[in-house]
Amino acid sequence: MALINCGECDRMASDQAVACPHCGAPIAKQTANVQMHPAQAMSRNVGFWLGVGIFLFPVIFVWFLLRQGHSTTSRVIGFAWLALMVVAMASGDRPSSKPAPASSSQSQPAKVVAPVEPLLEVSAQQLAQAYDRNTVAADQQFKGKRFKVTGVVESINTDLFGNPYVTLRGGVNQFMEPQFQLDDAHANYAAGLQSGMRISLICTGSGDVAKTPMSKGCVPAN
Repeated sequence: MALINCGECDRMASDQAVACPHCGAPIAKQTANVQMHPAQAMSRNVGFWLGVGIFLFPVIFVWFLLRQGHSTTSRVIGFAWLALMVVAMASGDRPSSKPAPASSSQSQPAKVVAPVEPLLEVSAQQLAQAYDRNTVAADQQFKGKRFKVTGVVESINTDLFGNPYVTLRGGVNQFMEPQFQLDDAHANYAAGLQSGMRISLICTGSGDVAKTPMSKGCVPAN
């Protein structure tokens, strides 16, 4: 047995009673009318602005589809769109494993070419006199530096290791003539020299031995 509201007097009465005890209205007829007209479920449609909000900001507006009245189809579409947007944002934030190719349009820094210093030219006599006057000053000028020397061949010899060298006239005496060691690649050049020939060599100064100027790595200037 349940209590219902009387349709006439709006007061409580038993649904089993034939008539309302308060106003006398028949209860059975009222119950039948209620059964014939059941409450219809409320239906909601996805409005224009809600649809725009779901399309642009699904994370916020898709939850409105959970309200009573929205169809299952609209909910499936809304949450599928939300999942698609989440996957797209996650893949977009993932760093690329491939390095970006260097742009060919980037300007390359200009290479600075050091100016070539002119080669110092000296005669065998000037070289010998420089070492005779001041060995320290001569070393600063010639030792470890490339220079071009010109003179007359005095002798052609080999050292203890078989390397060819020549002496040029111009020393303080015949025992202190400047010595110029040739590269091994120019052994044939040394073999073709004779005393009295005037030659020019490009050498690297290597100091002196008892004021006798010594040079190495010499190659023919011509």
